[in-house]
Amino acid sequence: MDITIVIPIYNRKDYIRKTLENIDEKYPVILVDNGSTDGSFELCSELVARRKHTVLVAEPKAGAAAARNKGLAICQTRWVYFFDSDDVFTGLPISWEGDADMVFFPTNIEENGRLRTRTFQKSASPHVHILNSMLNTLGMIFRTDFLRGIGGWNESCLVWNDWELGLRILLNHVKIDWITKKSYHIIKLHSDSITGDSFSSRTDKIISTLGHAFDDIFNSDIEGKERQKAFAALFYRCYILSGKMLMEGRAECSAKVDVFIYDRFRVNRQSHMMGQMLRWATAKGVRGVWRIALRIV
Repeated sequence: MDITIVIPIYNRKDYIRKTLENIDEKYPVILVDNGSTDGSFELCSELVARRKHTVLVAEPKAGAAAARNKGLAICQTRWVYFFDSDDVFTGLPISWEGDADMVFFPTNIEENGRLRTRTFQKSASPHVHILNSMLNTLGMIFRTDFLRGIGGWNESCLVWNDWELGLRILLNHVKIDWITKKSYHIIKLHSDSITGDSFSSRTDKIISTLGHAFDDIFNSDIEGKERQKAFAALFYRCYILSGKMLMEGRAECSAKVDVFIYDRFRVNRQSHMMGQMLRWATAKGVRGVWRIALRIV
């Protein structure tokens, strides 16, 4: 299988050994240290010396997207897969359509000892991904030249960069091979998880990524109903996010999202009322609010 696994590392000394142990040495691996200060670089140097087909490089520019782009730049295989340094690798698909631009498969999440598969909806429509976040880092394999051709990872997105990349991919009319019956990894949620466990703690960074998503849609060549649906989905996603922050007890963070909504969107009375309903339901802990938003869109 002509594929390379790229793993960004930032202060993951307590996790990276276990992560690498679960990756078969038949796969080429590029470890990209992103300015670690906890001894991760030194540990990785030791681990690389004992592993086949594994190299360690450094990327001084902060951010996982910059580290992933460094790995993408030096990748020499036809396919590339990006993995996180604190999760569990359980394999890769044996094969997929050779002319696909990317491959998608579901994500397993472990939290408090319980394993679940993240809900997703098989669709190449941008508005579905905007609301569902179905395209995520560990669930995507890319044809290397395709990913380079669309600009790689957006280094200005310090959080939710896989969500923004997923949107940009769908806006570029990508050909996806959907492998929906099996997951090949486990995301482990914990207090120090890369995935994160709080929206409010990353408010400004999330809002920045929302701005890039708005610009992605605005600058895309999609037209008509698809364009309207994409903007509507982003609009309602913002209200849902605002509700998440209210649920976390951070009204001031929710208010920042509201400011973004009014700065970026033309808000009419009916759409504002629908958005408020979604925010209220989310703040009250109603699950699957994105499904309601999808029906509205």
